[in-house]
Amino acid sequence: MAINEHARIRLAIIQRKYGPRLAQGTSGFDVPDRRGRFNADFRRILADIIVPTFKAIGDELAASGHTYRIEHDVGEQTPSLEFHILLRGVPADANNLIRLFSRADAEGDGEVIAEVNVGQTLTELTRFRVLSRITQDVTEQMCVDAIEHVFACNAR
Repeated sequence: MAINEHARIRLAIIQRKYGPRLAQGTSGFDVPDRRGRFNADFRRILADIIVPTFKAIGDELAASGHTYRIEHDVGEQTPSLEFHILLRGVPADANNLIRLFSRADAEGDGEVIAEVNVGQTLTELTRFRVLSRITQDVTEQMCVDAIEHVFACNAR
């Protein structure tokens, strides 16, 4: 079945208009460059937003007798952060942590995954493909929600 002339012309126009950009990637950079820029932007967000927010929340927990530890790029080839929550009354070797990492094999520019790990149970919190959505408010709410999960699981 052949398409009509109008559709053929529109397809040619679309391909001329968007084809060169698609060949280079949507932002004009090839995928490794875009992924590198995504990871660099995520590292900046880690330093400017996430770490200060997690430290403030950790200090609040410490005021109640708990402790915390923040580790960067643990065993990762991409930017990552682990927020270990050491609860008073829970064995020190308990695995209670919130983790954010840039997924290396994500489609497009990249993706940040946030998850909470209690014991050996991993729960995904959220995913970010648009880094501007990682604000102080979002980070704080995500962290507090995850901490509630950690407390609830350990209080059983």
